[in-house]
Amino acid sequence: METDTSIYVNNIQIKNVESYIYPGQRYSTRDKNQDKEIQRKITAGWTAFDKHRDIFKGNIGSCLKRQIYNSCVLPTMTYGVETWALTTQAKNQLTSAQKR
Repeated sequence: METDTSIYVNNIQIKNVESYIYPGQRYSTRDKNQDKEIQRKITAGWTAFDKHRDIFKGNIGSCLKRQIYNSCVLPTMTYGVETWALTTQAKNQLTSAQKR
């Protein structure tokens, strides 16, 4: 049962939201589907990849590129995912995005 009771802290009303991101993971009070969060993580991974595009296209060794990928790109896609009960489809989406 939903209530519209306002919550105040130090006489400041706290905003009521249906979803929020904390730390690095989207939480929702209504939507229990993982699809939006998986898509958000894939987008975050591509954004991180794009920020390092010069490194990945540069003339440095593949070992260093792999280290940068593993430390800067991969965590944006996988942070918190290991605690989820993933469906096969969700697992395939994340794996496919990582391989691309």
